[in-house]
Amino acid sequence: MQDILTANQTARVIGCGPQRVRERIKRGIWSFGSVVTRKESGNVQKNTYEINKYKLADWLGIPAEEVDRRLGMGHGPDKA
Repeated sequence: MQDILTANQTARVIGCGPQRVRERIKRGIWSFGSVVTRKESGNVQKNTYEINKYKLADWLGIPAEEVDRRLGMGHGPDKA
């Protein structure tokens, strides 16, 4: 499983829109992720957002396995 999530993945876990995730991380309201600016990443198009799965799980009060499950990445009996 990956430990760094995108804003889109995080939005799916939380149940909100990805733009809300980006704005709240950028403003420092949500501390489970960080902004990687265009300059830092060398991407001339846009900033990127890196969300730590374990910090997100802690913030939500759920186990990291639940984050994976919400993303469809769980290893339950119906998963390969």
